[in-house]
Amino acid sequence: MMKVAENKRTKRQDTTILDVLFSSFKSKDLPIIDIMPYKRVTKEGFLVDKHNENQAYLRVKTNDLVSMNNSDLNRMISQLTSICRVYTEPFKILSMTYSTETSKQQMFWKSRINKYRRVLMDDNAPELEFTRHEVMLRLAVDNLRRVTWVEDNLTELTFFIVVYGKNQKELEIRVRDMTRLGGKQYDLQLLNRDNIEKILIRLNNMNTEV
Repeated sequence: MMKVAENKRTKRQDTTILDVLFSSFKSKDLPIIDIMPYKRVTKEGFLVDKHNENQAYLRVKTNDLVSMNNSDLNRMISQLTSICRVYTEPFKILSMTYSTETSKQQMFWKSRINKYRRVLMDDNAPELEFTRHEVMLRLAVDNLRRVTWVEDNLTELTFFIVVYGKNQKELEIRVRDMTRLGGKQYDLQLLNRDNIEKILIRLNNMNTEV
């Protein structure tokens, strides 16, 4: 009897040790505010965190630094140096890889294609004009195909500057200050709600394509 009791006690102790050991591996349901500590995005495009403080995401204008001449490159560097020296409030720089955005170019070439087709459909158009627009139509179709291919197959490195404020009024002032300091070189644009949501999804799911 004593041996059986000792076996049971030893088994119970082993079970307790195992429970403690594996408890850290068990899934625990956490509030969503702890997993992604943001409450909402305002209509102005400001992100409100769980402490009711505000953030704004400013997109930096895309530039081809590789093909940029030394003078323009030095201006870009000097502008960033000026921002770091003059803007004394906290800010953060994010970089993300996105698919190349060519929607404006696509709209342009589509409008040109429609224009050239209208001319070609005009039976009264002079032969020389007809021939010229035929060539222009082929070029426009080719350019549309190229910019569409670029958007579908190539990516670009995009930078964002994040600024912070204790409330919306303070953040509005800091967004204006940062936008002014960015100047033409950075051409900072405040992101809207949809784009901020995409960034948050990307930050919390780094393997997810957006």
